[in-house]
Amino acid sequence: MDKIKIMEAAVKKWDRIIEGKASDGGVYDCPPCRIFYFLLCFGCPIAEYTGKKFCKGSPYPRWYWHQLEAHDKIRRKVYCDECLKLAIEMRDFMAEIVEYLKKKKQAEEEAKKKRHS
Repeated sequence: MDKIKIMEAAVKKWDRIIEGKASDGGVYDCPPCRIFYFLLCFGCPIAEYTGKKFCKGSPYPRWYWHQLEAHDKIRRKVYCDECLKLAIEMRDFMAEIVEYLKKKKQAEEEAKKKRHS
């Protein structure tokens, strides 16, 4: 399972939300949650990056509570400027994790080459 590809799919999800082409279904349509969330949050690249499970330490809780408190709608999507700001924060955070994973993978590959040479 390629965590980089999973996180790239998460970036695309948030791009679609920002563009107004999708809404956020939480664990139901989050690419990492689909794989790593089974009533427990185990092995998720977001949790590994933040050191906290269930997206704590990410921008997601701010997005979620803004949606609930400001809009109180079933569909979580961009309704206002604050929604847009929070969705962009979430997308950028996902992209940050992609870059982190790519650098980590590159460092691991370089270390492996050094061990074998």
